[in-house]
Amino acid sequence: MRTYYELLQVPRDASTAQIKQAFRQVIARYHPDKVQHLGTEFQELAEVRSAELTTAYKTLIDDQRRAEYDRALSGGMPQPEPPVRTPAHASAPPPPAATATPASGGPDPANWQASFESLRSGRDTLLKRAALARLEHVFDEAFTASERPEAPGFDLSCLSRPRLFDRTRSRPWLLGKFMAKVDKEAVQQVWMQAVRASAAKKAAVSVFLLSGELAAEREIADAIATHRRRSKSAHPIVIIPVDVRDWRALVPDDADPAVRSLAARLRTA
Repeated sequence: MRTYYELLQVPRDASTAQIKQAFRQVIARYHPDKVQHLGTEFQELAEVRSAELTTAYKTLIDDQRRAEYDRALSGGMPQPEPPVRTPAHASAPPPPAATATPASGGPDPANWQASFESLRSGRDTLLKRAALARLEHVFDEAFTASERPEAPGFDLSCLSRPRLFDRTRSRPWLLGKFMAKVDKEAVQQVWMQAVRASAAKKAAVSVFLLSGELAAEREIADAIATHRRRSKSAHPIVIIPVDVRDWRALVPDDADPAVRSLAARLRTA
C-alpha cells in the first residue's frame, strides 16, 4: 500500500511548499476535463483518486495531523485518514460513518485501515474492469475471426484465425494481463507465465501488461531486456507495458507490426 508521500510523489522530509506544488501537479491529471472522454468508469475512478490525493494533501500540510500520520507510519500502520471531501472540481462520496475520528480525539488506525483498504480495493477493481474491457474491444476490432485459447495467469487471450489458403502465415497470439503495479518483479512474473503459455501452444506470444502504476521506464526496459537475453523459449516473447492512465505503451522496436498497430489503437479506442 502506498503512503501519502508516495501518492503525492514527495519525499518524507518534503516542505509544505513542495507538498502544495506536488498536489497541484498530481491532482490536475484527474480533473474532469482530462477524463470526460474516457467514459463513466474512468470518471468515477478519477473522483476516487482525487479523494485520496486530497486526503493525503490535507493531512501532510497540517503539522499536527502530519505528525500523527508519521508516528503511525513509524509504527507500521497504514495511511491513517479516511477520505475527505474533495475540491469542487472533483466531488467524491462522503467517508463511511465507521471511519469518523473517535470522541477522544485520538487517531483510530483500525478504522483508517478498513476505510483505505475498501477504497483502494474498489478503485483497483474498477480500473481493472475498465482497462481489460478496452483491450478486449481493441482485440475484437482488429480480429473479427479469432480463437480464445486458455492461458493460465492471464486475463485475456486472442489468437487470430488464419485466412483461407493462407495457413502458412504466422498468427499473433495476444495476451492481456492487469497488475496493480508494473516493475521488474512484475515483469519477471509475467515473463515466466508467457514462457509457459508459449511452450504449451508452440506459438509466439505478445503480452499487453496493463497497469495504473508503472515503475521508471528504464527499470522496466532493463528488466525486459534481461529476460530476453536469458530466454530459452523456442518462440519469440514480447511484453508491452501499458499505462492505462494515458494508454501510452512501451513497444519494443522489433515488435510485430500487428502489435504496434494494436498499441496505437489503444490510445484512440
